[in-house]
Amino acid sequence: MSVFIDTGVFFAQHDRAAARNESAVTGLKAVFEGRFGQPYTSDYVVDEAITLTRTRTESFDDAWTIGQRILGRGPYPDRIEVTPVTPDLFEATLETFASYDDHSLSFTDASILAVVEQQNIDAVLSFDDDFDGLVDRIDPSTVSL
Repeated sequence: MSVFIDTGVFFAQHDRAAARNESAVTGLKAVFEGRFGQPYTSDYVVDEAITLTRTRTESFDDAWTIGQRILGRGPYPDRIEVTPVTPDLFEATLETFASYDDHSLSFTDASILAVVEQQNIDAVLSFDDDFDGLVDRIDPSTVSL
């Protein structure tokens, strides 16, 4: 089994004041315990998580820390495989974005779907119900330890 981790989970786990912090902490703990197999994310999600954190917290240090945590650098364990959006994957993202023009997917969400399809990843760990019906989604608020 394998799981792709979405931006909102990383942010909510990092921001202790976030309404979904407890669910994100539990969800990621289950990921790191191996319950969902190999965890993946992408460079687009890393970008989005760093940008979101900088915007919401107005703190460079918080933004830097979340990036280091996702990338497994410094004191953080290196467990998440970060998939780069290559030119081929970018083209697949464009196609995915266009094919779901009737959904409210962001371009990053379309890239997640393209990565999941290309790498045969089993599920997406996300609070975002825009993925429902498009890919198997694990809502962190439904995960228990």
